[in-house]
Amino acid sequence: MDRLHLILQRYFGHTAFKPYQQEIIDDLLAGRDVLAVLATGGGKSLCYQVPALIGDGVTLVISPLIALMKDQVDDLQARGIGAEALNSSGSYATTRRILSELEEGHVQILYVSPEKAVSEDFLDLLSTLPITLIAIDEAHCISMWGHQFRPEYRSLAVLKERFPGVPMVALTATATPDVRDDISRQLRLEDPSVYVGSFNRRNLRYAVIPKDDGAYDRLRTYLRNRSGDAGIVYVTTREGAETLAANLQADGVSALPYHAGMTAAARAETQDRFISGKVPIICATNAFGMGIDKPDVRFVVHYDIPKTLEAYYQESGRAGRDGNASDCILFYHDDDAKRLRSFIDRDLPSEFQREVARSKLQSMVEYCTTTGCRRRVLLEYFGEHFDALPCGGCDVCAPAGSETGKTRPRSGRRKRSAPRSVSG
Repeated sequence: MDRLHLILQRYFGHTAFKPYQQEIIDDLLAGRDVLAVLATGGGKSLCYQVPALIGDGVTLVISPLIALMKDQVDDLQARGIGAEALNSSGSYATTRRILSELEEGHVQILYVSPEKAVSEDFLDLLSTLPITLIAIDEAHCISMWGHQFRPEYRSLAVLKERFPGVPMVALTATATPDVRDDISRQLRLEDPSVYVGSFNRRNLRYAVIPKDDGAYDRLRTYLRNRSGDAGIVYVTTREGAETLAANLQADGVSALPYHAGMTAAARAETQDRFISGKVPIICATNAFGMGIDKPDVRFVVHYDIPKTLEAYYQESGRAGRDGNASDCILFYHDDDAKRLRSFIDRDLPSEFQREVARSKLQSMVEYCTTTGCRRRVLLEYFGEHFDALPCGGCDVCAPAGSETGKTRPRSGRRKRSAPRSVSG
């Protein structure tokens, strides 16, 4: 058994790499830049974690969320790997301890936020360390064409300037061809190897159903029929999450809300109860889900339409990470799309951003209203050709097998829809 497979088995308990993982690792160990687009569950983290365990240097990982850093550091430390995170949540004593361990060579993987990564003090610190690899997680955040653009990501190109000989890997689960090109350009990747895995999650079944007078009743019935199964119901607003969870609880369905307006302690408790199986259903804004390591989520329901197909793919992809059959259901009403368009026109500062957002929303609407295969619409949006029709895994191709019935969306009045308020 070669060294890579020994590390894979010893530290991570796997006997074989997933598609593209070994090729990505080989390129990084050879000093080459890489752009990797691998679907949720495709094993992006291993692409930098395995190389980090070869040699004596430090792998720097740029991650956008403190909670995500904590989850990954906790997991790696439990596996006996020297991992730490420097961010605003750490105390002075914790920061001093980590800096001391870096100097002593005890840290193999260091997680930081994009803001910290480009600060002058931190860059000076990095110059004293044997940095062997730089990983940019959620790399789509660097692109204005992406669905989660974060301006602070634009500054990460300075890492290439300061460490020109260090290979860089940009990782994301959702990137259209335009976004992939923009990631490479903005990060100044040098002749990168580009790996794009299939976006086709064959175990997921897609359905769109009308958000009309009977929408809440259909949702409640579906959740009751899936009693004991873990699932996430996404809504647009904080108030919507609270109200929907309360309605379901009143109707005998065990559910809790989750949104960014809750305290950190309350969010952590809710997440722990969901992961442990004590509460099967979370009614959440898009604040919930990134980094959630729960492979047996059997369904993801969107009770409100997302703004983009990237967001929908990422959030619905939290279902079925164990490979077992799972449902991805979206409730659609054209009034929701009209409301999102008005938010775009009101809230985005530039015409370029408004134009991009309108285009992405239109693609989302086309997915909801198509009379053709939904899987095909989704995959071709990401540049993947798909002609295995009928797919057998969406409500258009196999309506008779749908637990939610035929699902052609239409306009209509709602019943007990979650109210709108400040977004999550």
